[in-house]
Amino acid sequence: MSLVDLGKKLLEAARAGQDDEVRILMSNGAPFTTDWLGTSPLHLAAQYGHYSTAEVLLRAGVSRDARTKVDRTPLHMAASEGHANIVEVLVKNGADINAKDMLKMTALHWAVEHSHHEVVELLIKYGADVHAPSKFCKNAFDIAMDNGDEELIIMLQKAMQNQINTNPDCSDTVTLHNATPQFIIGP
Repeated sequence: MSLVDLGKKLLEAARAGQDDEVRILMSNGAPFTTDWLGTSPLHLAAQYGHYSTAEVLLRAGVSRDARTKVDRTPLHMAASEGHANIVEVLVKNGADINAKDMLKMTALHWAVEHSHHEVVELLIKYGADVHAPSKFCKNAFDIAMDNGDEELIIMLQKAMQNQINTNPDCSDTVTLHNATPQFIIGP
């Protein structure tokens, strides 16, 4: 079997969460390749929620911050899909928690966009920049406001009060949270 075929099989095994097959393919010299979108085996394991496969790949030395053609990392994929256990293993293995994709969106932005509360909580716990602006000058709080997710609004507002804003990128804009009181009073 050629290296190209081994690489393709590794991608398929990671997508399917076949840990044993991943181990066998790697021991047979399968290269850490990507598909035409730049998606690596770790991206696929993260996207499809295959925790043990992600661990196998991380132990084997796969890049934890590999980028797709739109600059998404495995952490972006796991956060976007709501796989908290994979988010945590990636962060504990040194993944860049504030990596930005082509839209300058971080894993936190994507977790908020898809209302994955547990993932948002984890990312904040591990130091995600809650003030980071996207390409459209929206931080995670702005996205939560746009989506009307009250629980995330409160969670992010507390986090913003406890973290210094070091992002001057969008400082000339006034977002709703800068123009309103610092506390949201619920029912």
